[in-house]
Amino acid sequence: MVRNWGVVLLAGWRYNRGMLIPRSLFSVLVVLFCGMLAGCSVPGSGNPPVIDDSVTITGAVSAPAVANSGLLAAAGQNNDATAFARFLASSTLKVNGRTVEFSLNETSRELKVEKLPPAASYELELRCGDFSLIAFAPNSGRQISLPYGISLRSTAEWYLRAAFGSSNNFAIDHFADYQVSSTLIDTLVSGLQAELNKAGLDSSAWRLAASSGASTLVKDREMTEVMQRTGSAFSYNGTFSGTVYYWRLNGSGIPVMEVQATAMLTCISSGNTVNGSLKLEPQAVRPIENYTVTSQPSTVAFSFTGALNGSYLRFTRRAANDGSPLSGKDLDSWFIFPVNGGLAVQAENLDLAYRTGIQTRAGDFILRKK
Repeated sequence: MVRNWGVVLLAGWRYNRGMLIPRSLFSVLVVLFCGMLAGCSVPGSGNPPVIDDSVTITGAVSAPAVANSGLLAAAGQNNDATAFARFLASSTLKVNGRTVEFSLNETSRELKVEKLPPAASYELELRCGDFSLIAFAPNSGRQISLPYGISLRSTAEWYLRAAFGSSNNFAIDHFADYQVSSTLIDTLVSGLQAELNKAGLDSSAWRLAASSGASTLVKDREMTEVMQRTGSAFSYNGTFSGTVYYWRLNGSGIPVMEVQATAMLTCISSGNTVNGSLKLEPQAVRPIENYTVTSQPSTVAFSFTGALNGSYLRFTRRAANDGSPLSGKDLDSWFIFPVNGGLAVQAENLDLAYRTGIQTRAGDFILRKK
């Protein structure tokens, strides 16, 4: 109806007051007017404008040497033509667990996958036979280039992310703003290539070697030894809250009770110093391995002064000077750092006499800004 109305208006303009517009010019005007109507979104119409927010990911594929021809044909470390031909002829790609269409350029070795929905990060698994290469990429815009391509190096980087996340109960996308230590990647790449040089290696042994090697490298390492944050420094000013979980320990330092609590963290920063307060209100408890809970945990509330190093905040909580056996002694240490969506809190008990300090896995204690 709108388009016909527009034609009537133009037709009226054509013959009004005896003026005659050439037919060719009149036709152009009609087309332009209708085109403008079609390109605009009219309130209540069924044709709203469509915004393309899809993501394209590209990266070079480099196949490592694989001694077991049943796993994948032997190839050079820097992408032997024979191995690449196998990927070119028969491979599948999953992005965040979903099989997708992709292209693989025979000359440049560039893999391209288009029309991906927006996500915080992307995990790509390129599979040929019983062998997979994996890559991780944070969402940095609509055009993403894989920093290590899809290679043994990108695979080592992914396994290190997964191993560190698993040990601290993190999802892998929590560290979208972090890079894995290049030293650890180099070490794991050497170990993975040594495994692939074994003629009898099968797919299950390969995956086990990769995950075990990564777990060994990140074991007992602080987050800053495994991950380095990219981008600008994080601002701690404000209030952060969330539902969190922490452990209470027995006399031997073993977790015997998991406490669910609401947490409230308030911070004011000045230079490299942060003054703040933290309050934990227990909501529920879960005994671990049939431990008998004889008393419910009480509210924990304290003020602190911490030191900033880049985006990382550290402080130690000390008992009040009240003349008790713990008077003035260290209770627990706190390490707080930004992750995707908020702040992660790692606390470690320091009270070896009574085990009164808080103990957490950082992935269980994530706060979001209010």
